[in-house]
Amino acid sequence: MQTKRNIVVCILLTLVTCGIYGIYWAIMLAKEAVSVKDPADNGLLEIVLMLFLPFLGFFLAEKKFAEGCQARGIEHNDNSILYLILGLVGLGIVNFCMLQNDLNKLVSNA
Repeated sequence: MQTKRNIVVCILLTLVTCGIYGIYWAIMLAKEAVSVKDPADNGLLEIVLMLFLPFLGFFLAEKKFAEGCQARGIEHNDNSILYLILGLVGLGIVNFCMLQNDLNKLVSNA
């Protein structure tokens, strides 16, 4: 089940907790994004990758999220290549925000 989160609050909590909340946030993003495609998928691969190779973890999570949206008939552009590029150039926080925004839209439309 997806949870609507305030992106600004999540960023502030990540800064205040010196990244600890960011780890929790990444885990929840991975679980929620992959569950759109397959509710039985716990997102373990994406979680591990988000923690150690974040650009690759976000890439795979977005791929599964886009496939899940397509299967459900929900309009969504696959931004996985953008996630990969942003992660590689050091703008990983933008990936957090974009994926959370997409999940928030999904929750609002449900």
